[in-house]
Amino acid sequence: MSPVPEITPYVWAEITDYDLDLWHRHLAGFVPPDAFDAHAHLWRTQDLGSPTPALAAAGPAVVTREVYDERLSLWMPDRSPTGGLFFPFPTRVLDVEGANRHLAEEMRKDPDSRGLMIATPRQDPAAVERQLDDDGFVGFKVYHLFADRPDTLFAPTGEFIPEWAWELADQRGLFIMLHMVLPRAVAEEENQRYIREHCIRYPNAKLILAHAARGFCGRHTVEGIASLRGLDNVFFDTSAVCEASAFEAILEVFGPTRLWHGADFCVTEMRSRCVNLADGFLWLDEIRADFSKSRFARPTLLGLESLLALKEACENQHLDATDVEEIFCLGARRQLGLPLPRPVPDVQAAYRVAKSLIPGGTQLLSKRPEMFAPEQWPAYYREARGCEVIDLEGRKFLDFSLGGILSTILGAADPDVNAAVIRRVSLGAMSTLQTHDEVELAQELIEIHPWAEQVRFTRSGGETMAVAVRIARASTGRDKVALCGYHGWHDWYLAANLGGENLGGHLLPGLDPAGVPAALAGHTMTFHYNRLDELDEILTQHSGELAAIVMEPTRYTDPEPGFLEGVRERCDRHGIRLIFDEISVGWRLCPGGAHLKYGVTPDLAVFAKALGNGFPVGAVVGKAATMEAAQRSFISSTFWTEGVGPAAALACVRKMRRIDVPAHLAAIGNLVRTGWMELGGKHGLPVKVGGRPEMALLAFEHPESAALLTLMTARMLKRGFLAAGGFNSMLAHEEHHVALYLAALDEVFAELASAIAANDITGRIGGPVKHTGFARLT
Repeated sequence: MSPVPEITPYVWAEITDYDLDLWHRHLAGFVPPDAFDAHAHLWRTQDLGSPTPALAAAGPAVVTREVYDERLSLWMPDRSPTGGLFFPFPTRVLDVEGANRHLAEEMRKDPDSRGLMIATPRQDPAAVERQLDDDGFVGFKVYHLFADRPDTLFAPTGEFIPEWAWELADQRGLFIMLHMVLPRAVAEEENQRYIREHCIRYPNAKLILAHAARGFCGRHTVEGIASLRGLDNVFFDTSAVCEASAFEAILEVFGPTRLWHGADFCVTEMRSRCVNLADGFLWLDEIRADFSKSRFARPTLLGLESLLALKEACENQHLDATDVEEIFCLGARRQLGLPLPRPVPDVQAAYRVAKSLIPGGTQLLSKRPEMFAPEQWPAYYREARGCEVIDLEGRKFLDFSLGGILSTILGAADPDVNAAVIRRVSLGAMSTLQTHDEVELAQELIEIHPWAEQVRFTRSGGETMAVAVRIARASTGRDKVALCGYHGWHDWYLAANLGGENLGGHLLPGLDPAGVPAALAGHTMTFHYNRLDELDEILTQHSGELAAIVMEPTRYTDPEPGFLEGVRERCDRHGIRLIFDEISVGWRLCPGGAHLKYGVTPDLAVFAKALGNGFPVGAVVGKAATMEAAQRSFISSTFWTEGVGPAAALACVRKMRRIDVPAHLAAIGNLVRTGWMELGGKHGLPVKVGGRPEMALLAFEHPESAALLTLMTARMLKRGFLAAGGFNSMLAHEEHHVALYLAALDEVFAELASAIAANDITGRIGGPVKHTGFARLT
């Protein structure tokens, strides 16, 4: 049957008013200027062999950058790409050498674009390497068509990507673009296994999964994309995919910096599209659909169909114009080392502005750039997933520092926690009524802590500690508190520094009690961890006045035998409430509070940080006899009733009950600590490793320890790592992340040793030395 004229799929069609109407109504305001096309073909028909594919034969005999520009400008007026990633058109009988030569000639004329050479298992790797040097290709385009089997759509990936291509890509930092095959693409375990193994084995190679991980059936990408989570060298293009669900799945797992616009010229010129069909897909041109029988369906160019699907995905994911610009303009160019079409925000300039608007520059002391590498540490992030952070300028870092200040125990944007939060936000995060999630969360916490009977919820750590102290005071009718360790910013805590630096040895030195009423002097007393004798001195004078003893059950060191038991016994003897601050250490050593590991129960236990995996939520868990006092004191807040915190915490707690998170944190932390010590020995550095695997500390036994840490941080930033004097492991950290971190640290430690030898530590930093405690910013 002859095809209907409107759908002539293998003829480069005339652009119609209908096409242009679609563009202007739906896409002209969506596609930003200076787009980059990360997937496009250039070819000569003489290289394609016989018979020439009809789609290629429908165009000129020689397809150049000029031909490409002319065609795309017809249906993307004023928005056609100004640069691209190009490669030859594939056939089974392709003259590979000729096709690559034509591409090289075109790329020499276009400084704003880059080329991928065709690579096949039959090529000589030495000759390929020479061609890389001669022609400046940035990587390889591989095709199943070059597998040595009749039906190449069922070829395992290893049959058409030669291992030497991976080796060269790893050595040179090259790209490999892969069009996956097998029936279910990325949903196939064989493909998942191959991609993970090779991306981890060759960490400097960059893999582009073409066609949204071959998401022609969007369900396949939706089902399989999570298997690639945590891989730092995987990227995706949008080429020829017309199912929004495939794009949405990638955006959810990898974000807009990893998804690159690709048109797939000359497939763009077909009046067709691919559609989901059960567990597969169908190209409409294959069935020669007769659109003349439909009153509403009219075919358009596949390039427009794909853009419409991408727009739908971006809208469904609530992306803004800056996110869309990453997809179209910035992401691919940044990875290819090409100039960006316009300036991106300057993260250091942004922080300088912030310091004039926000006292102290940040809301949290521990996030001040001055605590890491002043004038170099990026203050602001635009994306965070797993252990990957992308700053305001679009630079990618692996977080081997504070892990969201101990809050993202599962890793940033954990999919299970995010799903619960997104559901709650979509259904309503605040109401005149309560969220029942808090009841279920209370039940979970009490089940984990069988000594406890009641729970109150808040939304941050410091205020939760203030609530716990208020409850203890109300319960006992007493005012004074004895503490050890760091417990926040509220008056009850900072009152310890009225009249002297009594908190100097309790994690953060230099905490000025300015603004704390002088009348609170003497209400808060301090003792040191594992020092029952110091606690006894306080009790000798104040046992009848103490409402509570506040402490962490542990932080960086384990309690000495009898210490926690001794504190518990003294509380019981004197009618004092024991409050365990589990905000930092909770969930890291065992499911629930660390006190469970030691078998000593408090009257109240306080949780925040990891409880919601980075979403605001806090909890006071306690015995009913003490908790009932909360009803005699006014403890109430509107935003303690919103729905996001409990939804996040419920999902997080349930996940931590399913997965042995503490074992993973310890294993990753031990790898890092061992690496620190081995690299310190290798380079003769005075490394001092402290803390525990789950909350590791790094210092240098050197008079300029702070300067050495600053220099280390500054150099690791240049290598793509957030690194500091502390490392809080997360579930998202994997062994291959640690290997990359330690490889970079090996180079940096060599420079630190050189700086010590040359007595030139501060001179190499490139900025001021880090702060070591609380200080006023200027």
